[in-house]
Amino acid sequence: MSAKASDSKVLRVVLMLLMTLLVLSACSSAPSPEPTRPPQPTEAPEEGQMITVITPDNKNIDADSAPKYQIQTRLTDFRLLNASAGLAWGVTRNELRMYMTLNNGKTWANISPATNVQFLNNPVYGKEIFFTDPEHGWIIRSSFGSTETVVLRTTDGGHSWQISAFPDSNKLSSIYFSSPSKGWLMTKWDASATKESKALYATKDGGATWNLVMQNEQYNPNLPTSSIPHAGVTTGMIFNDESRGFVMLQTGALPKIYMTKDGGSTWVSGSEFLVNDSFAGCDRVVTGVPEFFGANAAGGWMPVGCQKEKEGSMTFNGYFTANGGENWKFTTFGRPPLSGMNRNLAPDFLNSMTGWSLEGNLLYKTVDQGVTWTALPASTVLQSKLLEYPEVVKLQFISSDVGWLLISKEEDRRSILLQTTNGGESWRVM
Repeated sequence: MSAKASDSKVLRVVLMLLMTLLVLSACSSAPSPEPTRPPQPTEAPEEGQMITVITPDNKNIDADSAPKYQIQTRLTDFRLLNASAGLAWGVTRNELRMYMTLNNGKTWANISPATNVQFLNNPVYGKEIFFTDPEHGWIIRSSFGSTETVVLRTTDGGHSWQISAFPDSNKLSSIYFSSPSKGWLMTKWDASATKESKALYATKDGGATWNLVMQNEQYNPNLPTSSIPHAGVTTGMIFNDESRGFVMLQTGALPKIYMTKDGGSTWVSGSEFLVNDSFAGCDRVVTGVPEFFGANAAGGWMPVGCQKEKEGSMTFNGYFTANGGENWKFTTFGRPPLSGMNRNLAPDFLNSMTGWSLEGNLLYKTVDQGVTWTALPASTVLQSKLLEYPEVVKLQFISSDVGWLLISKEEDRRSILLQTTNGGESWRVM
């Protein structure tokens, strides 16, 4: 064999070895297939309307240059703060997701507190959430498990939240602030359908610290004895100013009202105005928290409902005051009984004369303190959305023109927020 042929044979062997090594290298570097994951448990999605969210600055202002993105969220409660500003929120996977709008829902700022502050239930306005204005607000996270009750507070519209401890781990029943600095929290324990122990705490520094001002369980020589009684379940609390306040109790078949004039230290029973011949045929009489109108809070009202269990109905009338709650006048609304899932939706009054009542898919309005009611023109948006979302969560008007309506479909975990800017004649999805 010639040297040239021998060299050619050696070259072929070398090339074959190189190709084999390349193939082996490629096989060894190929990624191994991922193991098949078992099916993961899923949670029914929470659906609502799409809202446009801005990245908030210190003022939550919607600048043209501000980044915007859209999310779909389920809302469980809301609160209008003025004619253009409002809050809406819900809890998803134990995280409170709260949004604020300053421009009638055109854009929203995510003002949620830190996700490590977990919530077991959806907070309710007047019980765990309260705002005096778009800048100052409070969220109370109740204790559960090994966690303590804490107070979250903001002074910049939710851009930042401060946290402070609360000296009571019992359940919350009511919260109210008469100013950005002065507020009250009521707790309850040993509760049943007709009675509960009660404690009232007050703050003078915006919720940073709280002091016990009343309790009705144990005798305390340092506290007055004129407390809210053990009998009765608290349904709401309101203060006209730093001294005058009211607490509503449901005591079996009839509600009662208690009043304070010293900031909550001592309480006296209000007049038995709720004993009324109009309630003779009622199985149960229920009422909401008093609402006061105007800067001096002299005028106010509260709804009162006649519940008939056999018919499954509720008929609403009203009590009105012109002297800050010292005296109340009963007004018959003359509306038909409500039935079905929305029978507990009370009318909403803007002032002592003007109010709205949603009955079925029609909205009625009064301008004479409920003496007469006029059906507003049927809104095609309102009627169509109520077919899709039949459960009415809340109705609130903040001016003669602006009102919000939250409706839901609970079995599908869905909700949608509607707004009117012409007094309820037409509605749009926010």
